[in-house]
Amino acid sequence: MGSRRWWPVAAALLAQLALAGSTAGPVAGMRFGGVAYAPAAALARALGDILVPGQGSLTWRSARGTLTVFDGSPDALWQPVGDASAHTLGLSAPAMERSGSWWLPLDALDTLGVAVSGNELTLPGGSRLELVLPPLPASGGEGRAQVDDLGHGVPALRLFASGEVSAMLTDLDMLALVDPAQRADIDATLQKSGQDKPLLVVVTALASSPWQASFTLQQGDRSLEFRYPYRMRLVEGSTERVGPSTPAAVLLLLPVWFDLYAPIRVSWQGVTGSVTFRR
Repeated sequence: MGSRRWWPVAAALLAQLALAGSTAGPVAGMRFGGVAYAPAAALARALGDILVPGQGSLTWRSARGTLTVFDGSPDALWQPVGDASAHTLGLSAPAMERSGSWWLPLDALDTLGVAVSGNELTLPGGSRLELVLPPLPASGGEGRAQVDDLGHGVPALRLFASGEVSAMLTDLDMLALVDPAQRADIDATLQKSGQDKPLLVVVTALASSPWQASFTLQQGDRSLEFRYPYRMRLVEGSTERVGPSTPAAVLLLLPVWFDLYAPIRVSWQGVTGSVTFRR
């Protein structure tokens, strides 16, 4: 279990988804790793709630209780009004603080009495807010690939398959540059991998969807198919289906002949992209 402590941070890295009442809004949300996020400040204003930022944490005081979230973690604390102690909640994705603004995955809003239906947020009093999310990448029939920077020069290859499923690949060892606090846990995973070079893959979808636990990596004139369980280790979720609140994470165990300092071509579900994981 200890070697999985880096998973919530990795998921966070992996920045950018007909009830009665009047409509107030809209508010701008964002997508990050295929997960839809709502802005804490705008929602708190609409609810008349109080936000108290801390060092790496945010406390949300509402009429229903107090919610505390932590930057880069899916774990939260919820203390309903009248309860003497707080209870631990497991969110579908990590809360995030970006440039002084806090963002919460949509399932965190349930404790605050906010109902989510598609892009519509219904507040306890019945008024509604439209959550405006960035458009999805245009994928077409062939899908789409792009390379993102996770920070500190750490690249991630994102593959958008046709439909609503996407995968993000990055060098697990390099993630410690993004969050040095995870170094010990990442090192424990690397040690278990021996000479193999683990790539972390996070698979998400906008709706419950099947996905193929099979990736083909090519470098030069050599290629190798990673198909679960061959050279693929499940870290979180399922190797069959993913959804907005049920992402999957696997490790691809690259043999020693792969050079992470040279371009690697990755193919998955009809999408192909190239990335150099180290420079």
